[in-house]
Amino acid sequence: MTAPDGAEGRAASRSAASWSAASWSAAQPAGFADLLTGAIDVHVHGQPDLAVDLANRGEDLAVIRLAQEYGITGWVLKSHLWPTTDRAHLLQQLVGPDFAVHGSFTLNPVLGGVSATVVELAAAHGAKVIFLPTWGAAADVERGGYISTLLGRISPSFETFAAQRSIRLVDGDARLTGAAREVVDACAQLELSLATGHVGLDESTAIAEYAGGIGFDRLLLTHPLHYVDEPGELGRFTDAGALVEFAASPLLHPDGHMHVRDVARAVHTLGAEQLVLSSDVFSRWAPPEPECLRIVAEQLRHLGVAAADLHRMLAGNPRRFLGIGKDAP
Repeated sequence: MTAPDGAEGRAASRSAASWSAASWSAAQPAGFADLLTGAIDVHVHGQPDLAVDLANRGEDLAVIRLAQEYGITGWVLKSHLWPTTDRAHLLQQLVGPDFAVHGSFTLNPVLGGVSATVVELAAAHGAKVIFLPTWGAAADVERGGYISTLLGRISPSFETFAAQRSIRLVDGDARLTGAAREVVDACAQLELSLATGHVGLDESTAIAEYAGGIGFDRLLLTHPLHYVDEPGELGRFTDAGALVEFAASPLLHPDGHMHVRDVARAVHTLGAEQLVLSSDVFSRWAPPEPECLRIVAEQLRHLGVAAADLHRMLAGNPRRFLGIGKDAP
């Protein structure tokens, strides 16, 4: 098919330009932002993340502007490789006070691994959230995780690098290592939030038990349905005072085994009091983060989750996790 030319081509170009200039939100149904008003997405991967060539959506500032149209009021920027504090600081200056951009460090080997020193330096650099190892976790190395697979395609030496430096948070007796305890202690002392990354179920359990024992309640269990078959098993975390995150990303992955009905069942089983909904989208087949959150929220509402519970999981509990209040408009 040849490209149109002359008057026909100019008309087609004007039509395309008119569509591209229209706001995405103008094409949404009435009230599309109702469920997301006041939300904070605690798991956002910026652009770029793993590599410039792995572009999964538009630039950060453009997606923030879109998020504001959805009623979202803030983000936590996460990277599997580098600190996001510099980017968060710049974006905050560009976007202004009506949208909060929080930076984070992920304790993978490239940043020094599980170390209280890294946490202290992260706090000094403006980080709000610390993520425990993702591709650097021994559990992730052993199962050949998705991010590890992508990094292996980028870096021929990555597989050896990760295997040689993989990190476990418990010893042979399933007791938390001293370094892991020091990280939790540092987060508590510096008023940072802590998320479990891709560590194993036994490690997450040990972290939650220790955090609960010292009264640290800004702990988030990530990717919980990767580790348990029944949502009731996650009660060990909510009972210890930890929050449990359900992200949109695994529900949209073509190789994923989870369905939004699994999340709905978890909400009905555990209650919304300790649950958080986030995006964590990472691939070209997924819409931008605000739309991913809207899709999951609307589907959960369809499956019987109350609007008030959705508000708690999208707005109230993320604020608890970040230590910035317990509710939102």
